[in-house]
Amino acid sequence: MNPITGEKVISLDGKKMVLRYTWRAIAEVETKHGDMPNLFDAEVVASVAAIGLQGKHPEYTAERIMDLSPPLIPFAKDVQEALQWAYFGKEIPPAADSQKKSRLKGGWWQRLKRWLGRG
Repeated sequence: MNPITGEKVISLDGKKMVLRYTWRAIAEVETKHGDMPNLFDAEVVASVAAIGLQGKHPEYTAERIMDLSPPLIPFAKDVQEALQWAYFGKEIPPAADSQKKSRLKGGWWQRLKRWLGRG
């Protein structure tokens, strides 16, 4: 991952390629697949990857990527990393820890309400 440009170098079709999501690319991904694309769906991964490749490698369409059929999980992981960089930069994305804390807080609040109700 290039920390300055946000470019992720990936290997596809035996070649090194640059995957990068500009704001226009992010908007296209969100329009086609929502704000949380399902990267376990091969067609979605191919489409999202093609959008990220179109800046430097427009010949790699979703159909072409589907025909090449790279290993799904490693390829999806590369796409996800490039997308995360486009959204968060070098900052760490919000983790499950923040959700855990709110669930704990919610659990505490529920126990308090039950305790007061028994009062």
